[in-house]
Amino acid sequence: MVRRYDLDWLRVLLFALLVPHHVAVGFVDWGVDIYRFVNNQLAGGGMSLFIYWSHSWRLPSLFLISGIGTYFLTRSGIGFQFMASRIGRLLIPAVFGFFVLNAFGGYAIAVMTDDPRRFISFWSDWLFNPVPRQVQHLWFLFSLMIYTLLCWPIFTLREHLENRSLSPVLLILGLISVSALAVVIVKPYAAALAGDGYQFAYYLVFFAGGFMIGARHQTVLDFAKRNVWILLAAAIALFMIKATLLAFVLIADFPTGEALAAGGWVPLGLEPQYATAFSVIEALTAWAWCITALGLAAKFLNRPSSLVVELNRAVFPLYVLHFPITLVGLALIAQISWPWWVEFFLLLAVVYLFSWMLWRFANRLGAFSYLVGGRPTTRTDNGA
Repeated sequence: MVRRYDLDWLRVLLFALLVPHHVAVGFVDWGVDIYRFVNNQLAGGGMSLFIYWSHSWRLPSLFLISGIGTYFLTRSGIGFQFMASRIGRLLIPAVFGFFVLNAFGGYAIAVMTDDPRRFISFWSDWLFNPVPRQVQHLWFLFSLMIYTLLCWPIFTLREHLENRSLSPVLLILGLISVSALAVVIVKPYAAALAGDGYQFAYYLVFFAGGFMIGARHQTVLDFAKRNVWILLAAAIALFMIKATLLAFVLIADFPTGEALAAGGWVPLGLEPQYATAFSVIEALTAWAWCITALGLAAKFLNRPSSLVVELNRAVFPLYVLHFPITLVGLALIAQISWPWWVEFFLLLAVVYLFSWMLWRFANRLGAFSYLVGGRPTTRTDNGA
């Protein structure tokens, strides 16, 4: 099978987008609801719009590319050995990150919220009295493990999916329909914070859909490449419609608008306007940006590159490492008073640099590199 460098590049770029997104949350006032503290210099509404735009498709695209990567991984088999290897590769860094790495980010939050404990005392509580919020960004890995188990029956259909004569348009429309149905049915009753609530079913469709697209990747990528500018225009238009609908509801009643964005408005006794239309457009927007990203990658990035091979190896460890560094860096940079944009780009550079340095160090530790998601250089892995 010919290596798809465009998919390698897309995986690298999608995970790289996590850093500016997570850094940006520390530069908006409502970021305190997520991180429990924010920077002392805040950005304007443009930063909130960037976060909302990237959030509209960032996580769906990550589950999609992980599903595509899983398809390529199943070339060597889909039996118990494959599943054990896959779950182990996800579980080891997830557990190590939960108990060790995330403690540093957690302590940064503690310091910024006037927790008087020293680090040793804090870490002792972190280890022996764990709470769900310690998972932080690693919920993604736990979700991938669950999705991998749930989709095992789909993996057995690999050859059938490869040989089935199905147009990319029908495949994509089918996946959009299932995604929209999941949002319309579940979102009114189950709010989501980080991959939970209605998003659990929603993201499952993207992961399973990624595997199906992987089985038909040549035809899907050719379609996306041919129609990339139409897809991009549609993605922009859909996001603008989605943002406009949400703005109307927020202006009319802010709590109702928040519920429309997060889900779970029925238990709250709220009835947002445009709820069904907004839910359908949510799925349409995510898929439009995802397929556009596939098309742009196929059009511009499908070229042999030793750089992307190395970056592709580093992506998983950088994901595991970057968030604690983001929180620690945000706590430190909040102590200075430079223009917000200087602090933003400085923190961005610091997170990328320190994540890369820690990965290069871990890469020299042999089997210990598995703790942060590393792997031997002799293996090829296209999935997170």
